[in-house]
Amino acid sequence: MTDNLIPLLENSELFEGFSTQQLQWIVQNIPPTEVTLKNREFLYKRGDIADRCWLIQSGKILVQRPSLRNPYRNVNYEVGSVTGLQGLIEPEDTRPVSLLADGDVKLLEFPCASIAEMDGEARLILYRNINKILLKKVFECRTALSSWEDFR
Repeated sequence: MTDNLIPLLENSELFEGFSTQQLQWIVQNIPPTEVTLKNREFLYKRGDIADRCWLIQSGKILVQRPSLRNPYRNVNYEVGSVTGLQGLIEPEDTRPVSLLADGDVKLLEFPCASIAEMDGEARLILYRNINKILLKKVFECRTALSSWEDFR
């Protein structure tokens, strides 16, 4: 698996801009764990501690939220997308929703505590990427809300 990790990380929005040397350091020193989920198997549940994040290798994810009308919502992730960013932003906080597999899903799991082991330059690049990912999500939400306003 380690031979295939560098290309996966290079194509990830979380590790965009990392040098090959930095990616090799990650693979050797804080290697991710491969996680496989079957249909409707939970990645995490509401209230779980946010202490890790995941890189999507394949499959689709659903969000389960406390709603009687629509408890499940598809999440628009693609290969290379990251989920569980809360663990990087607010480590040890609790997850506000549950995530589960919509079919078979393969992910790479990164413990958030391992980020502290990265050198300063790599951490700066990582946090810049997190900011970009979060801003993209804010704009997606804003667009969705704007289109919803058109239907009112």
